[in-house]
Amino acid sequence: MKSVLGQVQAENKEIYGEGVVVAFQKTSRHSVTPVITGIATPVEYWIVRIDKWAEQATKDQKYILVQFNLSERAVSDGEINSGKLRFRLRERRTDEHTDCLGSISVGDRRYAKFRSAKLSDYQRTKAGSADEIPPLKSLQCFIAEHPPVVVQ
Repeated sequence: MKSVLGQVQAENKEIYGEGVVVAFQKTSRHSVTPVITGIATPVEYWIVRIDKWAEQATKDQKYILVQFNLSERAVSDGEINSGKLRFRLRERRTDEHTDCLGSISVGDRRYAKFRSAKLSDYQRTKAGSADEIPPLKSLQCFIAEHPPVVVQ
């Protein structure tokens, strides 16, 4: 941990893994980079199956939740439905208040309430159409700052 002007910043190492996006939250999906007019960074929420963690990674989870921060570019429909992707991830920092599930608006716009996302709020990808996904609350949360790379 580093202290910068009284703030604590965690050093998070990057973790690499290969696999597929098995599902994405329907309401958070951006197949093209959205126009950003404020200070907020758009995010997408994915359920990812990691088939192979990099050697230095000490992870054994097969299914994980990923919050993808769209700070670079969006992931196209072709990419998200790809049969094999290389993910560059990091663990969630303690100062990041996300569960990698996000919230779903319920009710009309003026009186909307929010609830945690459920599996029914996700759309399966081609690669994940037959996967048995464990309960979402049991999956570890990771952050992706960079889009995954399609592996040939």
